Amino acid sequence: MKALALQMRPGASGSLPEGQELLDLSVVMPVHNEEQALPEVLDEALRALAEAPFRFEIVLVDDASTDDSLAILEAFQQQHPEVTIRILRHERNRGIAAACDTLFAAARGRYVFLNASDGQCKTSESVRMMELRDRHDLVVGRREAKHYSLRRALISRAFNLLPWLLFGVRTHDAGSIKLVRRELLDVPLCSNGPFREAERIIRAKRRGYRIGVLAVENRPRLGGQATGARWGLVGQAVRDLMRCWWRIVVRRER
Repeated sequence: MKALALQMRPGASGSLPEGQELLDLSVVMPVHNEEQALPEVLDEALRALAEAPFRFEIVLVDDASTDDSLAILEAFQQQHPEVTIRILRHERNRGIAAACDTLFAAARGRYVFLNASDGQCKTSESVRMMELRDRHDLVVGRREAKHYSLRRALISRAFNLLPWLLFGVRTHDAGSIKLVRRELLDVPLCSNGPFREAERIIRAKRRGYRIGVLAVENRPRLGGQATGARWGLVGQAVRDLMRCWWRIVVRRER
């Protein structure tokens, strides 16, 4: 099965597409130029979910990779017909926020586990998080070690501190892996970039959803290049932060 090319931005709704069966868990990963990491990342995901006591699917979106990432994904899908693996593709690179929107719109699980495809966090953490789903609606994986440069570590610390100061909500480690109850994907967001997941946590907390945190292992990247500390993305996150503050605190949106 070839990857489904997506040229139009899907809605961010968590509602299930008509006629599709609801599963217990969707494991979703955005992919962009991760050919070095993908073989181990995909194999670990299969091993982790092999004995899972719930029904699951794996959904991956290739965000217009220029390396062999797409070919690796398609080969993985063909080699494991016994597992529900769906591959989507952006015809042009649209960034992490749009890639996550595509994944969330396509997911068919009651819960959605968002992981990166760089090998830093294991899909096995989804099994641990699913054990907490009766107590929490959203579980954030707090990374025990981040392997960041000093500049990126300072940026990360600032964006975990500011939501508590401005909104009274601890986002814990918003850029990390997380397990999300499906209905939370329907909560409207105004952020357009990397602050989007922090906003999801803030709005979920203000609506009365239960937020949990679980310490998770975080390893050095298996390949690819980190882009989270680029000044353009930092500036976009600051603009999103202030937009959220205006709409949530000043205008009292939920």
